[in-house]
Amino acid sequence: MGLNRKISPKFSLLITAIFFLGGLFTFIGYWVSSIFHYEFPGLADMNPVTALCFILAGIWLFLYQKQSKLARTFHVYVFSLILLCGICKILEYTGLFHVDYDRFLFFGILNSNQYFRPLAPNSTFLLLLCGVVILTSYCDSKKSKLVNDIVRVMGFLISYLAIIGYIFNLEIAYKIGDFIPLAVGSAIGYMAFFTVSLIELPPGGLMNVINSDRIGGRLARRAIPLILLIPLIFGYLRLIGEKDALYDPIYGTALETAFMVFLVLVFVFIYARRLNQQDNIRSEAELLTRESEEKYRTLVNALREGVVYYDVNGIVSFCNKSFSTLTGYLEDEIKGKSIFELFIDDDLKEKYKKRLVERGVGVFDLFEENIKTSDGSKIWVSISASPVFNDEGEIIAALSTVVDITERKKQIEDIEAFSASAAHDLNAPLARIEMIALLLIDSAEDQLDPENVEWLEAIAGITSNMRALLKDLLQFSKLGITGVIKNTVNTKEIVSDVLAVNRSINPKAIVKCGYLPDVKADKAMLKQVFTNLISNALKYSSQVEQPRVEIGYIEEPGKLIFYIKDNGAGFDMADAPKLFAAFQRLHIEFEGNGMGLPIVKRIIEKHGGKIWANSKPREGATFYFTLN
Repeated sequence: MGLNRKISPKFSLLITAIFFLGGLFTFIGYWVSSIFHYEFPGLADMNPVTALCFILAGIWLFLYQKQSKLARTFHVYVFSLILLCGICKILEYTGLFHVDYDRFLFFGILNSNQYFRPLAPNSTFLLLLCGVVILTSYCDSKKSKLVNDIVRVMGFLISYLAIIGYIFNLEIAYKIGDFIPLAVGSAIGYMAFFTVSLIELPPGGLMNVINSDRIGGRLARRAIPLILLIPLIFGYLRLIGEKDALYDPIYGTALETAFMVFLVLVFVFIYARRLNQQDNIRSEAELLTRESEEKYRTLVNALREGVVYYDVNGIVSFCNKSFSTLTGYLEDEIKGKSIFELFIDDDLKEKYKKRLVERGVGVFDLFEENIKTSDGSKIWVSISASPVFNDEGEIIAALSTVVDITERKKQIEDIEAFSASAAHDLNAPLARIEMIALLLIDSAEDQLDPENVEWLEAIAGITSNMRALLKDLLQFSKLGITGVIKNTVNTKEIVSDVLAVNRSINPKAIVKCGYLPDVKADKAMLKQVFTNLISNALKYSSQVEQPRVEIGYIEEPGKLIFYIKDNGAGFDMADAPKLFAAFQRLHIEFEGNGMGLPIVKRIIEKHGGKIWANSKPREGATFYFTLN
């Protein structure tokens, strides 16, 4: 409701007060005495029904400007009464309906008053226009706004013409045929109403132009008052001069025209100079902008990474040379086209459209994808996508940097193949050594002395530890080259699965785990994090009388902090830097190879988070971590 305008609201309230008080003063005057009609004949000529409508419309305008909830309810009664009065009077003038309702309503002292005058036909028509304006004031459709605009302008011009008629003594401007003329007070009141309605009511095309902060809007706000007032002032002065015989009508007309032309030229000169000043400022700003854009384009085009800018529908408006080279398209072939049509397979389009929608809530994306090039081949790229917002905080575009990682992918595949082969080749003989040692112990234990049995058990234990270490080393090396695939993960479900598998480490431990929120993460990697941290908590609390493990989270502005807490062996915080270093062990009395926490740290860092711990010796430890 209302208008984000450049015209002061105090001006509208002032005009509304004049409109309301004019109606109220006239209405009271009818009841006070006939002296009122001699002192204020212009206002006294106003019909009492018109005065009453002015009072009600003035109250509604005031409530509307104050954005009162009462205005919406009150406007129904106001426009109903005004339209009813106008329609009945129109029907009366056409002879289809005859009820002299103004005399019927205001009988008694009003009916006997010699100064009482009925409603004029042009006043009736203006009353109808007022009713239509109030009726359509809360409508949002384009058609209703257009009707409202037309009606407001029409009402303003008719009332303005009537005032001109009174100033220049032209009856045709305020009187229709032999009917009673429109009172000057009524004309002023109507013009006040339509002025306020043009400023305050929801704008159509006309007021959108006038209230614009563009050059056209500023020109309109300065020119319209002059256009309305100058002819009135100079015309009135010319008539006074002619009446006092200062000059003849022809000379007066020429003098008036000369003054008006002079003032228009002055206005044009002043405004043209201001426009030139603003144009100079704008030209300087445009020059600086162009220079900045050229620097920006030069910088972006010099980047080795591909850069592409596209709107919320995926339509590309800019890309640099690297992106063009990477995809095999010319820049002009990419601009104006959809990224979904050019680069994404049909089965992945919905997935990436959904990503673009999610970016509207500020989601930053870092992911890898196999995209199409101009010749139909596929390349692997790493994409870093960020949302772009306007001043209102609405997403308007996305900016992505794209890097070709096809060769790196091939190297990763080669490394993974080599790692798998090496792990298999190393694991197999170790498994055979362990198996042979255990078979010797089982089959020849009676034939071997105790020292030999101990040696065989040591060999089996060492080979078992070597196999576990080999497995952890292989996993640790793979983390450096494995991409993170984030999806919504049920954290509570993962923790339940980990506890079910690892409770045998410390069966007597009391484990407390409440609600855990879902997160965006790589499910397999997150499960490894909880597996390592929970198994450590169970292991290091196994030697206390009442072992306890607590799993939970803390919510802080913009992030979730998960924690795993135990009451076990703990550690000295001076040794904290060693926690996440490979092969570093703070408790040699517990089994392990020192690779669990480094694996956890690498996984969390790949998610953009961090991990830390807090502990005291023999008082347990708490490990905290976040995910981005």
